[in-house]
Amino acid sequence: MPKFVSLLIDKSHQRYLGFGLWVATFTVLLLVVAVLWGQLITQTMSVEAKALLEPHERLRQNVSSTLAEMKVRLTAEPCSPAFHDQLREIAYLPDGLNEFLYAPAGIASCSVNADFAPHNLGTPDVRDDAEDVSIYYDHPLDFIRPTGLVGTIVLFGDIGIVVPRQASLSSSTDWVHFELVDRSSDGKYWYDGGQAGIYDQALQDGPWGRYLPLQNGAFFAVDCLADGRTCVATTAPLSEVFGANGDLILLSIVLSAIVALAISGQLHALLRRFWSFDARFLRNFKQQNIICTYQPIVSLAAGKITGCEVLVRWRDLDGAMIYPDQFLPLVEKHGLGKRLTEYVVACAYAELSGKVPEPYRLQVNFNVFPSDLDAVWLRDTLRPFDVPEGRFDPVVEIIETESMQIEHAQSQIDALHRFGIKTHLDDFGTGYSNIENLARLPVAGIKLDRSFAMAPDGSLMSKMLGNAIEMIHAAGHKITVEGVETEQCLAMLKSTGQVDFVQGYLISRPLDITRFVNMLVEQSMPQRLRPTLVA
Repeated sequence: MPKFVSLLIDKSHQRYLGFGLWVATFTVLLLVVAVLWGQLITQTMSVEAKALLEPHERLRQNVSSTLAEMKVRLTAEPCSPAFHDQLREIAYLPDGLNEFLYAPAGIASCSVNADFAPHNLGTPDVRDDAEDVSIYYDHPLDFIRPTGLVGTIVLFGDIGIVVPRQASLSSSTDWVHFELVDRSSDGKYWYDGGQAGIYDQALQDGPWGRYLPLQNGAFFAVDCLADGRTCVATTAPLSEVFGANGDLILLSIVLSAIVALAISGQLHALLRRFWSFDARFLRNFKQQNIICTYQPIVSLAAGKITGCEVLVRWRDLDGAMIYPDQFLPLVEKHGLGKRLTEYVVACAYAELSGKVPEPYRLQVNFNVFPSDLDAVWLRDTLRPFDVPEGRFDPVVEIIETESMQIEHAQSQIDALHRFGIKTHLDDFGTGYSNIENLARLPVAGIKLDRSFAMAPDGSLMSKMLGNAIEMIHAAGHKITVEGVETEQCLAMLKSTGQVDFVQGYLISRPLDITRFVNMLVEQSMPQRLRPTLVA
């Protein structure tokens, strides 16, 4: 999962992600276009099938109406002159049926115009005992008159109707071919027109089954009349479909590519917003994603580590550790400072109380935004450290990232003092810090910004370091200098006799709790402080 997330959030992969989204969207749209074309093809085949079956449906209706007339009009003795007259009257009806038989038990003995030697029609191809109907497909009609013709005989009881062959049919769509068949309930069928062999292929399932009737590069379908005895099988070869509709198919592909470009662009923008750093941080700003590190603070008087500044990191979705300069602006912008402080205090207390050995007592510094300077809330948040014989002394470092209302800050700092919580001004000398804050705020200590200690020798900032130390010392505040990275800087600070605490990479980078405790336990200070650089 982290590797997948890293692909989404890594800016170097955005071009490939955009292309991948376009390919995926284009593929989906092509599938949609293919389905729509498939529906159009199958609908066209269905329309053609209905048109081909319509004459047969009319013929069925004519047979039914003629049979009804025969039941009413045929009253004379079978095969008598009067019987022939009645058959001729029925033959004159405008239904296209004009040849009838008298064939009791399947033995034909006379027709409309003639008597003939009894002719056994044989075993019917279809027999419906419930309706007393027998059908003989492609039966020779020479027993009526020697014409060499064949036809379908439908026998209703003793009366038979010779059904004429339908006129040659054709499809109105060039790329739709068909085969017309008559079939029995046992699956046997008889060819009745069109292109032979289509019906057999249509009965076979393609590689996608009946859900997608496509096989051998062609669509197939079978449509039947209601009784299922007359069916038409249709087919539409894809090569012929493309040949007849190539321009439209090409246009639909081009339009799909254009639409895919627009849709994938919107999706990419949504993904970029969703996986942007701001969105990821706000979605996953939770206690379990907060990581505490501890930068040792050394007392120059004691020559050993007497405290630490708790510095926060945030674990991104891909597992990367994110430094505060990236997410603190978001915390401040969205008013999440108090939540962050609560998370950090909970994390630090759990790790420090669980890992730091009993003999050690430490000052633990927490950074707080000026807007979150609320004494009661800070007292309640830091309450885990407020225990009898507690080994940790919490200190609130006010980050001067914004201007402070002096009167409000004074009252809150005084309240914190009453609660037994010290306050320091952090990053003095930069941002919104000024001499007025130094003079009017009743803080216990001042931390000089790292830019002083890290300034090159002889620079204006390095020259101002001594002046800043004297000014803060004159105001009666404890002094902490951060950003100490060289032995020369450390020696100079010690020589002033006015600096109380130092921190910086010369002593140690911020450490996880295990390495911090190891350094605390293993520290060995000679008479002249010479801390070990820890990477």
